[in-house]
Amino acid sequence: MQKYGKLSELPKEKLRFHALRHSIAVHLLDAGADVAFVQDRLGHANIQNTMVYMRYTIVTRDAQTRKLFSSHLII
Repeated sequence: MQKYGKLSELPKEKLRFHALRHSIAVHLLDAGADVAFVQDRLGHANIQNTMVYMRYTIVTRDAQTRKLFSSHLII
């Protein structure tokens, strides 16, 4: 963690193990990984704990943005 923290040039107070787990989960989900796979990788007993990360994925945000804009198109 310290090695990669130095490489990232992030302030020391921003380096948290939980933030790394969060980043890994979001990147896996963005790449199309199945939620059950991410659940297993993170060691979550309950899939609802893993589902929390779904709200942060770029794919989910983009889909929500498209849906909102498409419902307000003026032709």
